[in-house]
Parts: sequence; structure tokens; C-alpha cells
Amino acid sequence: MNIITSMEKTGPLVLALGTFDGVHRGHQRLILEGKRLAAEKGARLRVCTFDRHPLEVLRPEAAPGLLTVGKEQAERMMACGVDELQILPFTRETAETEPEAFLKKLRGMCDLQAVVAGWNYSFGRRGRGNAAMLEKDGKTAGYTVHIVPPVRTEAGEIISSSAIREKLLQGKAEEARDMLGIPYAICGQVVNGKHEGSRIGFPTANIQTDGRKQLPAFGVYVCTLRSGGRSWPAVVNIGLQPTIPSGQVTVEAHALHMEMNLYGQEARVELLHHLRGEIHFQNVEALIHQIQADQRATEQWFAHHP
Repeated sequence: MNIITSMEKTGPLVLALGTFDGVHRGHQRLILEGKRLAAEKGARLRVCTFDRHPLEVLRPEAAPGLLTVGKEQAERMMACGVDELQILPFTRETAETEPEAFLKKLRGMCDLQAVVAGWNYSFGRRGRGNAAMLEKDGKTAGYTVHIVPPVRTEAGEIISSSAIREKLLQGKAEEARDMLGIPYAICGQVVNGKHEGSRIGFPTANIQTDGRKQLPAFGVYVCTLRSGGRSWPAVVNIGLQPTIPSGQVTVEAHALHMEMNLYGQEARVELLHHLRGEIHFQNVEALIHQIQADQRATEQWFAHHP
């Protein structure tokens, strides 16, 4: 998959438009439709998105946490079979671009065969551009427009990035997974911490996360820990460590019955099940007792979910 950061002229394309944060099941449906159209028209499928959430520029205080940061989004796109990923910078100038000018720019950079977008996609100054404007422009300029309707869970909920964030903030790892199609993952380099886990008999991989990454509700989760092509059943604590505080939010994963040293390596934690919320214990002994209980609960979960 090619990653493109310019607006240079290129050949026949089908463009999939959106923010694609999380590359969830709704986005996957949109990509699938784009692949169908690309095959039909003998073109490449290019996903066209921005390098940041628009609110990071327009209203930084209201910008949401991101479901995918860094290379995560590109990896998910590649797994979905996208030919090209175009990442455009989102600036104040971008925000002030009239939707008609934005569409003209898209048409000018390629032999545009078709556009695929979600039912709630908006673009241009003040979000004035919408599905109806896309369809009208397609008829005028001679390209196909396909608007993908909402994709829902079996429970009938509309799948969206904001809905997934809400599930995570409620600690509902399984429901977030249902919307994403895969477990929600937290990735980063394993760094040195206070080594308190090792001192009390439960060594952990302290994963340094991107500050823009959406973290779930603080607490303890059953997870899979992956690094260097290997994986282990694990339990992860996400939060402020109220019993032995470090003064910052940490993501610390403990692999079951496994000694390891992952310092300096990239690691990935995939959330599978929420065990409990964050608790302040009166002493270290009470904390150790609870960690042992969390281990047993994690083992039982994996026994029932091989």
C-alpha cells in the first residue's frame, strides 16, 4: 500500500473519503464498496483522509482521543486491502476552504472515477459539504458517488468512532470490539517504570502511549500482550495506580506465568474483557491479594475463551 502526502496529479482513482479513526466495521463496509467500484472501473482505491482530527485545529479543548494513532491506521488500511492512503494536512486554511473548492481540488488531482463516503460525511467550511453536494457534483463532473448507509451492531446500534469511544469510557471492551471488528489495542514502547510490580512479585511491561490515544475507563482488563511476533495471555492495569501512585496515567501489562524483559521493544495490548475498576487499597498486602484474584479471573476468562 502506498502512502501519499501530496496533491500531485495521478491516474484513475476511486476515492474513499472520511476520517477513518479506528477503521471500524462501518469504515470497512465503505472500503469494501470502494474496492468493488475500483474493480468495476479498472481503477485504484485510494482512501483520502487528514493527518489529524479537525477539532485538534478548530477546538483543541474539545478534540477527542484517537482510536488509531501513528502507523495503526495505515496497518488497518493495509489489512483491508486499500491500494493507497492519502494523508492531507488539516490546517486553518483547510477548515476555511469552501466545499466546492475542496471538490474541485479532488477532481484536479486524478482521473476521478468514483467517490465513496459515509452517510454522515461532511467537508468544507463549517461542514457545509454533505452527501447531497457530493452526488450533485458527481452528476455534473461525471463520476459515480456511492453513499454508504449506517452500519449497525446486532443490537441495532450505529457503529461510529464516537460510539466506540463511549464504549471504551464505560469499560465495555467486548462491545468496542464488536464495533471495531477486532479487540481495541494500545501500542507503544516498553519503558522503565518504578519497578514496583517486580518488587511485589508481579513484573509488568510499562507501555508508553501516544498522548492523543483514547484510553478506556481506568481499571483492570483481561488482554493479549504482543511483542516481537509473540503473544501472551495477560492482565493490564490502566490508570493512576492509587495505592502506589506514580503521578501519571500508566498502562502496565503482566503476562501470566511468564518471565520476560521487553524494555525498549514495541508492544501491543489488546483489550478483551473489563475485570474491575481502579481501587485504592489500604496497604500493599491488600493490593497483592487483589492482583492474585485478578490473575485467577484472567485465567478463568481465557479457559472459557480459548
